Amino acid sequence: MIFTSFASGSSGNCTFIESNNTKILIDCGISAKRIDESLKEIGYKDGVTCLDAVFITHEHSDHIKGLKRLMASYGIPVYSSQGTLGSLFKATRDEYFHYAGVELMHVVSEGREINIKGLKIIPFRTFHDSAMSLCYRVEDGVHCAAVTTDTGYFDDYLRDMLLDLDVLLLEANHDRSMLVNGKYPVYLKRRIMSREGHLSNNSAGSLLSEIISPRLKYVILGHLSRDNNTPSLAFNTVMEEITQRCGSERAGNLSLSIAPPDGMSELIRL
Repeated sequence: MIFTSFASGSSGNCTFIESNNTKILIDCGISAKRIDESLKEIGYKDGVTCLDAVFITHEHSDHIKGLKRLMASYGIPVYSSQGTLGSLFKATRDEYFHYAGVELMHVVSEGREINIKGLKIIPFRTFHDSAMSLCYRVEDGVHCAAVTTDTGYFDDYLRDMLLDLDVLLLEANHDRSMLVNGKYPVYLKRRIMSREGHLSNNSAGSLLSEIISPRLKYVILGHLSRDNNTPSLAFNTVMEEITQRCGSERAGNLSLSIAPPDGMSELIRL
């Protein structure tokens, strides 16, 4: 399995996963051109034409920016919840998603697996202020990965969907103190910190402490706020949470990195 983030942040999110010659994106919140260039940079000479499917978490613009081009120009199918697919027109005001694009849209349901050329994708719900937000667990029979962003909090169900992973991209959106004391208006601060907002650094560390195992080798922290977080704060806070809850040995065995907002993360090969 190959796993990398092409971008992760409020300006765009896009994760690439390949296994057994099946290639998918989870979200495409950057341009199709950037996705094409990123694929070629890591050795996929055919660029976006090599993709088998795109899975969308929700309809916010930083997750769907390149979607129409991938569908209309390259015929790449898109999978998401009924609520998300039904909200694409409202989110974009583009009639393509009401008419021609419908043929490429496939509805997925929470907990019901989808098989794309032998790659198993399992959607699971998250808590975010969108129509019907999902995240995804991806299994190839040997390795298992997940992408979990844009969730205001986690419960036992979400935690259980993240057990027994090899690699995880996990939201660490904000430092609570920076957000509270920052320049955002009060209503926006409340939204971000709400149950339908985004995970803080501390919450990300707490969640990781509950799912950490010898199998989980790689965690990439993503969707960091430009205004209310820094890579060093996210890294240090999460590591402190894990160390306090699980001990320094377990924390030391975890490869923890940060997904850049405008560039590629480390390329993980399992």
